[in-house]
Amino acid sequence: MTIKEVSEKYSITEDTLRYYEKVGIIRPVTRKNGIRQYGEQEIANIEFIVCMQCDF
Repeated sequence: MTIKEVSEKYSITEDTLRYYEKVGIIRPVTRKNGIRQYGEQEIANIEFIVCMQCDF
């Protein structure tokens, strides 16, 4: 998935995803022709992060 697809799926900004990568919350994302390609492991990590931010 691209950064745009991930940001839309989880309702977070592309800047937030870049920040997560920059500060090490998620591992560096592989790139194809300079475009971030999020794999299953990165998606699972992002899903967990978003889940932990939910208010109950």
